[in-house]
Amino acid sequence: MEKHRVFWSSKVKLRTAVFWAGVIAYLAWVAVGQTSGARAVLALLGALGVRGCAAGVAARAWRRVEWPRLKRAWGFLSLSLSCWALADLYVALTWLAAASLPPVPSWVDFFRLGGYFAVTAAILGYPVAPAERFGRVRDLLDLAIIATAVMTLSWLVFIQPMLVFRLIAPVQVYWRALYPVFDLVLLALFLRLSLLTSSPSDRSVLRYLSLGTLCLAFSDLAMGVMALQDRYLPGSLIEAGWLVSSGLYIAAAERLAVGTPRAPPAPRAGRGTARRMEALLPIALAGIVVGYLVIDWWLAGQVNWVGVGAAALLGVLLVTRQGVIAGQVELRQHASLVNNTADMAFICQVDGMLRLINPALLHAVGLDQEPQTSINLSDLMTDDRQSERILSEAMQAGWSGEVTLQRMDGATFPAYLSLRPVHDELQSQPVLAGTAHDLTSIKRREEELHTALNEVAAARTELEALNVALEEKVEARTCELESMVADLAQLNEELQELDALKTEFVALVSHELRGPLTNIRIGVELLLNNYPDLTSSVCDSLNLVQAETERLATFVGTILDISALEAGRFPLRPIPLTLEQVARQVCTRFPEFAGGERLHLDIPADLPAVYADERGLSSTLFHLLDNALKYAPEGEVRVEAQVDGSKVNIAVIDCGPGIPPEERERVFETFHRLDASDSKEVYGYGLGLPIAKRFLEAMGGEIRVEDAAGGGAKLVFWLPRVQ
Repeated sequence: MEKHRVFWSSKVKLRTAVFWAGVIAYLAWVAVGQTSGARAVLALLGALGVRGCAAGVAARAWRRVEWPRLKRAWGFLSLSLSCWALADLYVALTWLAAASLPPVPSWVDFFRLGGYFAVTAAILGYPVAPAERFGRVRDLLDLAIIATAVMTLSWLVFIQPMLVFRLIAPVQVYWRALYPVFDLVLLALFLRLSLLTSSPSDRSVLRYLSLGTLCLAFSDLAMGVMALQDRYLPGSLIEAGWLVSSGLYIAAAERLAVGTPRAPPAPRAGRGTARRMEALLPIALAGIVVGYLVIDWWLAGQVNWVGVGAAALLGVLLVTRQGVIAGQVELRQHASLVNNTADMAFICQVDGMLRLINPALLHAVGLDQEPQTSINLSDLMTDDRQSERILSEAMQAGWSGEVTLQRMDGATFPAYLSLRPVHDELQSQPVLAGTAHDLTSIKRREEELHTALNEVAAARTELEALNVALEEKVEARTCELESMVADLAQLNEELQELDALKTEFVALVSHELRGPLTNIRIGVELLLNNYPDLTSSVCDSLNLVQAETERLATFVGTILDISALEAGRFPLRPIPLTLEQVARQVCTRFPEFAGGERLHLDIPADLPAVYADERGLSSTLFHLLDNALKYAPEGEVRVEAQVDGSKVNIAVIDCGPGIPPEERERVFETFHRLDASDSKEVYGYGLGLPIAKRFLEAMGGEIRVEDAAGGGAKLVFWLPRVQ
């Protein structure tokens, strides 16, 4: 196909070049030669040959076009060129027979008029763009306005001035002016088509036709004027215009023949300037007529009543056109609303024949465009009897319900169809307006929902069974837990009783130990004081017994304090106390041989008093200092104090090995020691720090372990200050 098109294009170019070479040669021959009978015969035969060639090329283009509307238009064009070729043949034969032109009117005029009627039919049916269903009236009004304006201008400019000459018969003037007027009307119509088309190839074809018609109008006008003056002879430049016109018609036909295969053009849409010019063309021509009449009245001083009548007719047509445009705009909006809706919409007759179809329905039934043949509603339904019943009921009071529609490929889909009668005063039977909504997605969702509900019901049943089993297990486990709770409660009561017995036992034992220890300590002191002549070994033994007695008494006192705190029987009475005074009293309890000389107090003189129980604060300081002296055998032990807002921070700092970070919480547990291996060298039971912490918490304070600046342990506690 492509090779054939290239070959055809090459033939067209060659034939076009030969044709225009012949036209140029003819023009040169006419320009330099003299008019003669032989030249007239050659001119007439040349015009006949060119017209015949144009008719043949147009007929060949008509056969090659496949689209029906375009094929019909070019059929009329080829018919018009054939009629004009027959007219030229008649003129040539008349000239050969009588060496004169046929009289006016004669048979040749009927051939020419037939050609003009054929061209008009071609223009009316030329498919530049499918008109809207409600825009065909506007197209007819545009054609009427253009034709009336052109003919009025022709009357005012050409025909009426020629009628002034009384020597020329009016019949001759009318017939000689008829063809130029028709040419101008055709020219305006071709220009309108070129503004309407949206295809570049169609626009090129219509421009060739417009230029050809313009050349034809010039030649016909010149021939008419010269014929009215009896000065026309064939073989002049007038025939050159006819040749060029026929050549442009041939170029248009060749352009159509070698162009791409034609398809239905897209619907009319705004194309910017061209579309606006087409809309203003009738108004502009009518304005030219009115303007010419006004200027003529101003210059001549009289009214041209024929022109006024034509202008009035044009005004009526323009007003009607504007009314049609206003209605067309409103109908276009309604049509756009229907065409752009997602639901299917249509208009059908009583027998179900569809008249109007929106794109949604075309897409639903599997059509890309509106079919050329009619479609019946029964063709879209699977049951013919159902369609007849639905149409019958819809004609009475309308019908709505679910139906099954089918596509062109035989596939079916559910839809909700609604039909309502639309009455028309001009028709005996109403039409039906129908809408349909595709229920495929809804049905699918209903099935999915039904499936999901079944799955939910099954899951609910399974969950209920699991819930029953779980309730049984929970009930059994609850019974077990209740039994365990009861056992634990009983065990807790027993433990509390044992703890109370333990506390009472420890308190009793400690209390019973305190008396013998006091007697031993007093007895040793009496021996040392009353018998100074004792040997040194005996004195050392007695001092050791006294020291151990003191240590054991302290241990017993600590146990008694812990027992009292746990039992809530240790009375604490916080009062304002001077920290330095309490600290110095505590330091006196450590003699020099026990490390008392290593104790240093770094307490500011202006330190405010603290709220604390005197016995509790003394016990706390004693145990902290005792712990520092035992586990830091060398270096000083400092007691520092400073104010921190509403409290006073007290720190006991030693130079010992310190306390590891992981043990800083456990050292406050009862009977916990860092290393049990030193039990033989350093006496201790893990009670000093726990009792200090409990005393401080009971007095509203806290204690923590930090790293000392120079190494060792730093135990910091705080107490509320006296404001």
